[in-house]
Amino acid sequence: MDTRAVALAPDRADAEAAGASPSDAATDLRRVLKNASSLTGAYVLPRLCTFAAAVVAARALGVVAFGQWGSAAALAVILSVTATLGMMQMLIREIARRPDRAPTLIGAANIAKLATTTLMLGATALVAAGPLGFDSAVVTAALLLALAYGVGAFAENLGAYFQGIERMAVWMQAQALYGIVTGLLGIALAITTRDLVWFCVAPVVGQTIAFAWLLRCAPFAVRTAWVAPTAEVKRLLSGLAPFAAAFLLLTAYYKVDIILLDRWRGAGEAGIYAAAYRFVDIAQALSVVIASALYPRLSRLGSRAGRPAARAIELMLLAAVPASALLWIARDPLVTMLFGAGYAGAAGALALLAPALPFLALNAIATFLLAAAGRIGIVAGSYAAALALTVALNTAWIPPLGALGAARAMVVAEVSLSIALVLAAGRVADARPRLSALVPALAAAAVAVMVGASGLGPASALPICTAAVAVIYALFRVMPADERTLLRRAVSG
Repeated sequence: MDTRAVALAPDRADAEAAGASPSDAATDLRRVLKNASSLTGAYVLPRLCTFAAAVVAARALGVVAFGQWGSAAALAVILSVTATLGMMQMLIREIARRPDRAPTLIGAANIAKLATTTLMLGATALVAAGPLGFDSAVVTAALLLALAYGVGAFAENLGAYFQGIERMAVWMQAQALYGIVTGLLGIALAITTRDLVWFCVAPVVGQTIAFAWLLRCAPFAVRTAWVAPTAEVKRLLSGLAPFAAAFLLLTAYYKVDIILLDRWRGAGEAGIYAAAYRFVDIAQALSVVIASALYPRLSRLGSRAGRPAARAIELMLLAAVPASALLWIARDPLVTMLFGAGYAGAAGALALLAPALPFLALNAIATFLLAAAGRIGIVAGSYAAALALTVALNTAWIPPLGALGAARAMVVAEVSLSIALVLAAGRVADARPRLSALVPALAAAAVAVMVGASGLGPASALPICTAAVAVIYALFRVMPADERTLLRRAVSG
């Protein structure tokens, strides 16, 4: 297999060194693009659907109740990792390497999650009603959201199977069902009931339907894999500890700010921040799409993954910078149009969050690269340090600044985390981005700042910024001719 098909590498010599013909490279790249397309549907479509439901709920419930939902959702997401244990990424890696062991691995994973899901539901009830002191409606909402994650934990086992064998389309179909059902039902419940608890019923129904679809599509041996030897369960759990730690810390890092904001500045301020953060959720989903599409192949490449992994980092940065710039320029009309005048303060938070998106994208790809290289412990350590940093910054900045303080803390922590993870990926996986890719990204960011600060309205600034970035990328030839040729072969084939 040509490693250039994993991430578009710039030198034709890479393909020759890998012993593959251009047609082989195009075939491999076509498969990766197909994976990415399927995963776009799997991760982005549900986010768009639930984003639409959240926009409707924000208007129907009001700022305070929407902030309560944001706090309940953040708690449920953090504790959901005690059910999922980061198991999906480990299963994908193992199934990609040994597809014949899939039924045994899935059976062991199902047994483990019966216990962990029960633990997660109990922990959600205790933490919500105890230390956090949520009222009964918010506790119920958190439990419903936790139940949805519990069902999703079992769906992830089957999702890992389909991703490991690179049948991403099945996972996309299931997640599309989840997103559509959750989004449409959530909108209907928000409008008709204007009740926080009823709104949280929607994801439970959506996850149940998605799980049913995966069961329907799975082979009989995988679908019925609900038993496994005790030794296999122990082996799975023993190898899972660093994955569980990494993804628990990762989730806590990305969700702790809204819980702290709710406690120190109230549900109204949390609602403002939750509205701004919905845009971050979409950007994060897109980053995960790219990383997940490459993950099975990077896992198989092992020590040969260095150059394609480095190119993946470069392309992720080059794509994220203009997207971040456009969001930053359009923040005011976007927030007002989608959420309404009551959420105007979210535009200020988004002004800080938008520039963090390239770093968030780098963190996503670096996390998956280190996991593929078998160095998930580095990821856990990096997110532990980032979590400590973001809690310290939020402690200092949330009380006086509210949502703006939380957004500022995220930017500082995200940049620090990017430095740590990208350097680690370079050291461990030899995935070192080149200066020739960093310079045009920095130039594009500088142009976006100048256009945004020029006083032009978004209607004028957006096309000017888009054209300027296109010119910069063309002048720097961010995608060389041989990459374009390879891409055309992959798409036309």
